[in-house]
Amino acid sequence: MRRFLVLIGIVGLACVLIGGLGGFAMFWFRREEQPVIVWELDNINSALFLRNDLLAVADDRQTTFRRFPDNQVLQTLPVGGYLALHPDRTLLAIGSWGTVWLYDPVSGERQATFNCWPRGEHVYPMSLAFSPDGSILAVSEFHHSRGQEVQLWDVMNQRQIDSILLADPDAATIIALAFSPDGKHLVVGTDASVWLVDVAQRTVSRQIQPRPSGSIAFSPDGSRLVLGGKFIHVYDTATWQLAYRISFPGEKEERSPQEFIAARKMPVAISPDGRWLATPNRPPPGDSFSFFEPGPPRQTIALRNPADGRRKRILSGSPIRLNILMFSPDGEWLLDVGLSDVRAWRVEN
Repeated sequence: MRRFLVLIGIVGLACVLIGGLGGFAMFWFRREEQPVIVWELDNINSALFLRNDLLAVADDRQTTFRRFPDNQVLQTLPVGGYLALHPDRTLLAIGSWGTVWLYDPVSGERQATFNCWPRGEHVYPMSLAFSPDGSILAVSEFHHSRGQEVQLWDVMNQRQIDSILLADPDAATIIALAFSPDGKHLVVGTDASVWLVDVAQRTVSRQIQPRPSGSIAFSPDGSRLVLGGKFIHVYDTATWQLAYRISFPGEKEERSPQEFIAARKMPVAISPDGRWLATPNRPPPGDSFSFFEPGPPRQTIALRNPADGRRKRILSGSPIRLNILMFSPDGEWLLDVGLSDVRAWRVEN
């Protein structure tokens, strides 16, 4: 009888624990805000807003112009790859196969072709960035034979004007580019570190951090630089010193040889008015499924205060991992672009 009562007690305790965990899980997931809009697409490489009501989405083969938010395809360009938009929104750069094509985003007509590197056998991720005045296009390609090279192209005269080599002994290739809002600096993220380039002098002026970053964002006033990676690092651009860091539970301080892979899965974005910082809320999940979470694992999103990184809201992200985080030009929408879907939330909820 005593053994029976003990067994009943153990079973009861187990039920309480399981119920508590289930309740906690349900409470946790209810905290996540669900997207207002979800588009199901295939093999997304890159995406950006052409204007508040128009989105460009590129895969390996083509780029489509899709009306936002109803996802109606208005135009299709015959090349795909990786995208960048001219500051005055008159040119769309599409990079793939070592080549960059410039298109008029209104007419869809090709305006220029930059042959940056010999065509390879595969499509490699390219990083493209226009300078704030639109005169320079910076180009790099995630390809080990290209090394740590950033090409600078004169947009108006359609010619290469310089090539910058980082000469970092620990890096093999470049994975992210971004100009500062004043156009004086180009931030270059490699698979090992992040560097600052003086645009006028065409020289590398300093190393910002000895860790890789696959996503780079400046605050609109240029006072803050945010680097996405294993940790989210935020720098004061007056001194280029670390202002604060966002860490994640379970992440170890030690560097790993494959840290750059995680860095490419941790996108960051700052809203046009500088009020919101969007980051992953947790590191990319594995491929395993959760008992409490039906369907594929998700990488949730945090909306934070850029001043100190404090989390304000949690959003339900794309399955498996995030690819791109971006705000609409008017700052009203936040988009999470995954590998096969686009999710959108209203920023002012």
